[in-house]
Amino acid sequence: MAAFRRIPALVLTMAFVLAPALLAGAAGAATADDLAAAKATLADARASAQTAAAAFADQESKVAATENHIDDLRVSIDKQKARAAVLKDIATQRALYAYTHKGDEVDLLIGGGDAIKTIRQTQLMEQANQTDSNAVRKLAAINADLKQQQNELEQEEKQQAQVAAALDTKNRSLQGALADVQSATNALQAKYDSEIAAADAARAAQLAAEKAALVASQPVSNGGGGGQILPGQVINGFRCPVSGAAYTDDFGGPRQHGGIDMFVPTGTPVIAVKSGSVSYVPNEGAGGNAIYLNGSDGNTYYYAHQSSFAGGARSVSQGEILGYSGMTGNASAPHVHFEIRIGGPNGGKIDPYPTLKSSGC
Repeated sequence: MAAFRRIPALVLTMAFVLAPALLAGAAGAATADDLAAAKATLADARASAQTAAAAFADQESKVAATENHIDDLRVSIDKQKARAAVLKDIATQRALYAYTHKGDEVDLLIGGGDAIKTIRQTQLMEQANQTDSNAVRKLAAINADLKQQQNELEQEEKQQAQVAAALDTKNRSLQGALADVQSATNALQAKYDSEIAAADAARAAQLAAEKAALVASQPVSNGGGGGQILPGQVINGFRCPVSGAAYTDDFGGPRQHGGIDMFVPTGTPVIAVKSGSVSYVPNEGAGGNAIYLNGSDGNTYYYAHQSSFAGGARSVSQGEILGYSGMTGNASAPHVHFEIRIGGPNGGKIDPYPTLKSSGC
């Protein structure tokens, strides 16, 4: 009889699982395609704008480097001009001295003075004049080169500034186009979100109706299965709470989940993991129909969301059927919420996942 009783529940469960997917697929399909195309266009626009911005920044760097080079040349030219002025002044003074003392060297020689000293002075004067003349000529050549370089750099600076201006114009144009594409994408995203929200509301209403139908079809019972022990393995002194469950380690996390959700079809037998004493609490808030197993090891094992109970409060053996899985309380799909509480019903909760895995559940 129990197997036949669970067939309608299984059909409702399949509808419960498949309905969200069908609703989600129907909602916003066309908008989703438009949104995907808009996002692709937006990605291309962003890539083009980034490339243009990079080219503009590179060109600005080149212009700045050219300007710095021109500034360095101007400083160098100013120094050379100052040096040229000094050399020119020295050359002028020496020329004037040579003009006003034309006969001094001859007079010194004829007059019986120190001829050797006079010759040495004359030679030193000629060498100094020659050095200064070479420096002036070299300076003139350097200044000419610097002037040419300055002209070339200034021309290059103008060209680079023109390129930078063109790049800036292109960059602004691309930024404007990017803003337009972004606006269009945002509008499509808002439309898609609205359509999905409407589908979610419809889905939530349908789920609530299906849940109510499941709960109504399986009223709480304190009979059936009480005292029955199911065959099964005991590994590390532990029996699995349910057989064939799908579960992950969802203990803790952002929602402070106190146990492990083990997903099984409605009506799956819920088993005593340890020997001990069992008590039942119908419709216990979010946990729905709850089972408390006070184990012989001193710990309490808590089961939530049962569709029905098997028997009443009593002493139980390990492997004995305590009830049947469901989705009473705050549950959106049939499953057993299983907890391990150390030291009693109000004890600290530990993650059951390692125990379940090591016991082959």
